[in-house]
Amino acid sequence: MTFRAAIDPTLGKEIATMTTRILLVDDHPIVREGLKTVLQRRPGWEVVGEASDGEEALEKAEALHPDVIVLDITMPKMNGLEVCRVLRQNANGSSDGEIPEVLFVTQHDSPQMLKEALGVGAKGYVVKSNAARDLLEAIEVVSQHRVFTALARPGEKPQGAN
Repeated sequence: MTFRAAIDPTLGKEIATMTTRILLVDDHPIVREGLKTVLQRRPGWEVVGEASDGEEALEKAEALHPDVIVLDITMPKMNGLEVCRVLRQNANGSSDGEIPEVLFVTQHDSPQMLKEALGVGAKGYVVKSNAARDLLEAIEVVSQHRVFTALARPGEKPQGAN
């Protein structure tokens, strides 16, 4: 989390506030735009950038220093699992100790894929069909360096299904 100065209207003076900086990575612009709209409504959260493929995700992560990366798995140029793996490898050689937490938001409702995601260093895993239910809580938990996972519940229809 990043500390930022803000003016408290009740006190009339500058105070420090904490901001969670978020990078959105998905190859579908409509998904990024929808996520951005929802996340920017949350006080204390700032979407600092967007990327549409794995290579761009690594570039933006290095340049923008997000606290949380919301990352799709299936993307062009480099998939999300490989992006997470590279982020962790690069962090091992980093002197500043700043390692963004990774939250996968994916179509893959699979225990095996969830296991792979956690195995490469992700802190969170949410299925897109249930993102309306799970996303905000997942980002909150992951930003606190804790694990959040949510596959579709047995017998549950994906949200929006009839």
